[in-house]
Amino acid sequence: MAGHFHRSVAASENSDRDYAYRFAATSVVNGGGDDSHWWTITLSDLTLLLLGFSLLWYASAKVAVETPSPPQPLKTALSAAPPDFQFHAEAWQTVRDDWAEFVVSTGLKNDLDIESTDSEILLSLREAVPFASGKADLRLRALPVLEKVVGTLLVHANLSVAIGGHTDSLRIASAEFPSNWELSTARASRVARYLIAKGIHPARLSVQGYADYQPRNPNSTATDRRTNRRVEIRLFQKNSTEPKLNNRR
Repeated sequence: MAGHFHRSVAASENSDRDYAYRFAATSVVNGGGDDSHWWTITLSDLTLLLLGFSLLWYASAKVAVETPSPPQPLKTALSAAPPDFQFHAEAWQTVRDDWAEFVVSTGLKNDLDIESTDSEILLSLREAVPFASGKADLRLRALPVLEKVVGTLLVHANLSVAIGGHTDSLRIASAEFPSNWELSTARASRVARYLIAKGIHPARLSVQGYADYQPRNPNSTATDRRTNRRVEIRLFQKNSTEPKLNNRR
């Protein structure tokens, strides 16, 4: 009797174990009841999200590159540029004092006049220093003055120079210079060529000949005519507007 009972219990346990195995196998085959592969679903979702984000980022970046920015207004562009160094009254006074010392040291006090404002310096060199009468060849006596001009322009690279030739009212009529126009222009041009030969860029220079039509004094005496025969060299800020000292009467 006892042996029969033990066999019945063992048969029942085997039956339960077989049922559990079949249930587990069925669950694996049908995808139910087993969550050991949950991470594959999460990884798939994450991959799709990353792909969508990448596509969205690429599209927005492409639009940003292809969309041109509106043109910058000219006034704004100019104001954004770094300004050139501007001379102030103190700076001009320093340059003028330097030239005043030069005039004294070279003994040219009676032949080289210096005028200045807060934006320019005018050097008026009388004819006897740079040129012989009726000629446009530079004299050796003028070279120290022109070398000083070169030095000033090389130190202050933002300065420009305007050179004007002037004669008195006595007419000249030679094969080389048919009138005072040619003589005054030739003298100013000769000064400019010297500055260029010493390294000053031609774009910083301008040359004009005025003949006898802008005298400093009336041409009534020999002294006044000597004063009117001159070469004027105006140093000024290159973005200045109208000259204040050049060709003053």
